Amino acid sequence: MSRVTRIRLACLAAAAVLMAAGAGAERTRMWRQSNYDEFEKGTAKGVALRSDGKLVLAPRFAHFSDPNMAYLWALRLNSKGALYAAGGSNAKVLRFDDKGTATTVFESQEMAAQALAIDARDNIYVGTSPDGKVYKIPAPDAKGQSGKATVFFEPKTKYIWDLLVDASGTVFVATGDKGEVFAVSPDGKGVLFYKSLETHIRSLAMDAKGSLLIGTEPNGLVARVSMTNPAGADKPEQRPAFVLYETEKKEVTSLLVDPAGNIYATSVGEKPRPSPGMPQVQQFVPQTTVTSTGQTVTTTVPMPAGQQAAPFMPFPSLTGGSEVYRITPDGAPESLWSSREDLVYALGLGTAGKLLLGTGNRGLVIQLEGKRTYATLPKTAAAQVTGLAAGAGGKIFVATANPGK
Repeated sequence: MSRVTRIRLACLAAAAVLMAAGAGAERTRMWRQSNYDEFEKGTAKGVALRSDGKLVLAPRFAHFSDPNMAYLWALRLNSKGALYAAGGSNAKVLRFDDKGTATTVFESQEMAAQALAIDARDNIYVGTSPDGKVYKIPAPDAKGQSGKATVFFEPKTKYIWDLLVDASGTVFVATGDKGEVFAVSPDGKGVLFYKSLETHIRSLAMDAKGSLLIGTEPNGLVARVSMTNPAGADKPEQRPAFVLYETEKKEVTSLLVDPAGNIYATSVGEKPRPSPGMPQVQQFVPQTTVTSTGQTVTTTVPMPAGQQAAPFMPFPSLTGGSEVYRITPDGAPESLWSSREDLVYALGLGTAGKLLLGTGNRGLVIQLEGKRTYATLPKTAAAQVTGLAAGAGGKIFVATANPGK
């Protein structure tokens, strides 16, 4: 062995001794993370991250079904607990069994099935867009097989955004781009029930007193249309309409009423601002009366000069974030949550009665813990969460888009 080789080996041995000594001298170090921004950089497993920096146990998040669709828009359960989903493209409605196996019960050539409702007899109503129709799918038979879908009502509008069935079996159809709501009796005869100067009626709900709630675009209004059901009438009759609240955003994407009668509304997108010298958009006061004439209720909502109805896309590129509001039974509005980047597409109630938000474009489900306090539940593997539905045994079904699962 040469002298140079012996020197190299000696140096390597010395380095090994020094490294070992350094490792032995290493002490356990501790650090503390206690705020949301620090925790958000990590990946939560089995826990939910709260906005106040607390970590709490999260519900188990499990894959249920992959129907190989681009997006799902709406989830509904019938009286027997069967789960249905509407989506596209092309327009489809799927039924899922307990194991998540999907069966197609409706398919058409329209781009999307975006609205879904089920009546007390388990008949299914689906609204398609664009230039779509409302189809009726008969209730499934004893073997769970659904009948053939037929055209139930054709509103002759560009978009069908939402459907709602009341206790009498009347189907309310929210449409755009003329800002109309139609009331359709169980035999398929429809009338124009509500007319707004808004471009789109985006969402519907029924309050604790049986009045129809509507959410609009582009002024982000939440309005109430009172109704009566006279004896012998085949359709409800409307009373004066009231604007409950004008939100800070442009589009009310979802409405929900809890068992206590509180109304929850979510609105997204930045409102267009008038140019200098142009008239400002009228500010609305809660409980503003709107006139009613004949079979049509009209809300006089001015549109800023120069603003035109733009093509409406399933997932438009919006700026301005979103906000969630609660309107109490006595009409008092309150902001509960806001975000500059997350857009809320769906609202739901969890097993403990906490409000759930289905959001995009990070695919998050957010649970409100209180005013301005929320928990981020485990992230989905999709861009948008578009539907939430409560099933038996405390299960919450979550529908997504891009991809649709």
